[in-house]
Amino acid sequence: MKNYQFLGKTISGPFTIPSGVVATKVSVLEKIAREVPAIGILTTKSIGFLPREGNKEPIIAQSGEGSFINAVGLANPGKDQFAKDLANIQLPPHKFLLASIFGKDEEEFYWVALSLKDFVDGFELNISCPHSQKYGQVVGADKKLLRRIIKKVAAVGKPVMIKLSPSLNIEETVKISLDGGANGFVAINTKGPEKFFHDGYPVLSNKVGGISGKNILKLGIDSVRRVRKLTNAPLIGCGGISEIKDVLAYQRAGADFFGVGSALAGLSTEEIKTYFSSLLTDLETDNNKAKLFLSSHRLNMDYLKAKVRRKTVINSDLAVLEMNRNIQASPGQFIFAWLPQKGEKPFAVFNNSPLTLLVKKRGFFSKQLTGLQTGDELYFRGPYGKSPQVSGKILLVGGGSGIASLYLFAKSYPQTIALLGSQDREDLLYDKFHRVCQKVYVVTETGKVGFKGQVTDYLEEIIQKTKPDYCLSCGPNKMIEKILEMSGKRGDFPKMLFAMEFPTHCGIGLCGSCATEAGYRSCVDGVFLSREQIKKEEK
Repeated sequence: MKNYQFLGKTISGPFTIPSGVVATKVSVLEKIAREVPAIGILTTKSIGFLPREGNKEPIIAQSGEGSFINAVGLANPGKDQFAKDLANIQLPPHKFLLASIFGKDEEEFYWVALSLKDFVDGFELNISCPHSQKYGQVVGADKKLLRRIIKKVAAVGKPVMIKLSPSLNIEETVKISLDGGANGFVAINTKGPEKFFHDGYPVLSNKVGGISGKNILKLGIDSVRRVRKLTNAPLIGCGGISEIKDVLAYQRAGADFFGVGSALAGLSTEEIKTYFSSLLTDLETDNNKAKLFLSSHRLNMDYLKAKVRRKTVINSDLAVLEMNRNIQASPGQFIFAWLPQKGEKPFAVFNNSPLTLLVKKRGFFSKQLTGLQTGDELYFRGPYGKSPQVSGKILLVGGGSGIASLYLFAKSYPQTIALLGSQDREDLLYDKFHRVCQKVYVVTETGKVGFKGQVTDYLEEIIQKTKPDYCLSCGPNKMIEKILEMSGKRGDFPKMLFAMEFPTHCGIGLCGSCATEAGYRSCVDGVFLSREQIKKEEK
């Protein structure tokens, strides 16, 4: 395999995943670094001076075939925590770790860079995010400030790349950047700010966002061409790349390296490995395998409208919403429910015929959802997630609202046993399991129904008694952590799969928020994952 040179370092491949896409958690970054040779440049998500939660969902929408609009809101853990996170991973030697950083002025940029300098090979300055009122493009438009920022970060002693905005004067930005001491450029960031509507409603909670993917392919190529006319500095081209003809077009325009982001939507970790391997082979052998690989994938981001046909209140915090339409969902999959101008959240598909959701009051959006009445409308998109391949006798272990992920398994597989737990009693829900399971064991904290205690108090006993081939667990993270601990100590447990509660903001693997400790993304690699996919191996 050919070696590549980037800013004085030998790297394993000519590709990167742009900032803010897929590898937004260090666990995913480390896994990709170890398992995807084609990616030689590892670009982090944009890191700021202080932690930021970012925007509320919806943060992303599909604006066209292979194109998206997003407004994540620069969500990040802050410089101090991210430095600690980077200190806990080990990257292979032939990788260049490019830390994307942002700030409102030169002092914030400087202190972020200083905090990360011992862990990274260089910096990408985000002066181009199109949907922030204080950062990104707003900063890049101030040429005097931009020059001060570049000089300040360059003084830290690591190479500096400038991520360019297609909405600003590229030639002017490049000249100022070179004068300030920049070492190279990334072209381009998303285009915007722009709006996207569905049924007359703005989809993004931020109202405006940046366009990525195929809709900016020509703009990205043209931007690279304009940069190359001004400098021979290292240049990463990105925006709309999905197959080899796109890579070659960027290469002809003057790009040395290539960023691939939107094309990864919906791809699992194993699929990303296969895709980049194909893309690199295409580049070195003049094939087109990556296009054939992507053509087999279909991404469902369209919103569908549904009405509440029946609402059942289980208790003051729990309600079942039965909709007036079906959904083609397999066991373990989930959807996003959207109430325009109020928000969007993921929910397990409790039943697919009709589409049924189990909603627990937690925050603003879930309160709005449980407040719906018969005849009220909501929108949904999906389903998402992979349905695990299981067979034989299956033990379903559910706690609280986690039982919503298990009912379709009980409906779909003939040999199912259920061990279900709750605080008090959810007779109506348990009755559904009784109708389709061979046996149902119920545990409540009060003991009013079934056994008294927690499901983990009885799990070993039930496994020994029923001898299942598979055990699928879903519930609060505290419960799942306990079962993970138990299963790790026992050699006689069945094949175990776990569904934990990870932050899930996009459902298509792009935002990376649902990353596990082992570097998998729950929304595309799960939702039900093995122990090895959740827990990082001890070295």
